[in-house]
Amino acid sequence: MTEFKHKNMTGSLFENNYKERDNQPDMTGKLVIDDKTYQVAGWKNQTKNGGEYIKISVSDDEPQRRQDSQSYKSVGKSIPSKHMREYEKAKKQVDETFSDNSDDIPF
Repeated sequence: MTEFKHKNMTGSLFENNYKERDNQPDMTGKLVIDDKTYQVAGWKNQTKNGGEYIKISVSDDEPQRRQDSQSYKSVGKSIPSKHMREYEKAKKQVDETFSDNSDDIPF
């Protein structure tokens, strides 16, 4: 099955079946403007007079990377976790126990 593509200047909103908290949108979807796809989110609201409306938010479909952002680089020596220190200690004990003891093997 081929993926559905919106025509330019059209979009769709669907009920958000995964909403767990009030701040999550009631509806989500996509919108195409000038052949660029955007994410759309909608929240059901009421006016002061009790009228209903949908508040919407539009964002880029693909997350943007800041141009000045760089990959994380470590500065200095990393500190091993507690589990890694325990592993290294146990490994050292095993290595010391079984190293150079080949003469003790009776066969």
